[in-house]
Amino acid sequence: MKKVEPIKETIEKELEKQAGARRRTGLLRETALLRFLRIPHIRRVLEFVAETLFRGVSEQPIEPRTLGESASRAMLRAIGRELRHLQDCADEVADGPRQADTLEGAPLDPADRRLCEWAAEQRREIMRLAVRFERRVGPVPEPTDD
Repeated sequence: MKKVEPIKETIEKELEKQAGARRRTGLLRETALLRFLRIPHIRRVLEFVAETLFRGVSEQPIEPRTLGESASRAMLRAIGRELRHLQDCADEVADGPRQADTLEGAPLDPADRRLCEWAAEQRREIMRLAVRFERRVGPVPEPTDD
């Protein structure tokens, strides 16, 4: 029975990590924070501010009247926008070989070049998924004056 307690603690710690990651990703994208890896104190400040904002807004209900559409439709529209952001990030990675080829003395490792080619394929898949989201939710509703 001694093994049950450490496993339970391990699972709880992992769930806490995941919950923290979900809170942070509420407002900040990891792809944006990546640019602050070498400036950890600014990254921590941004994460703190984002988490504080997220906690504050998570207490507020999503009102369909203020959205101009249902909360479900607005959330799906937001997912589509997130997919477009990911598409842009994959495009940036896919562009790596071209950028490396234009720089003198900065050849791209063959394994990284293959990763960039794979990112180009993934960009197309992400784009297809984003288009499906955009078609499914339809155009952005016009604001109404109440």
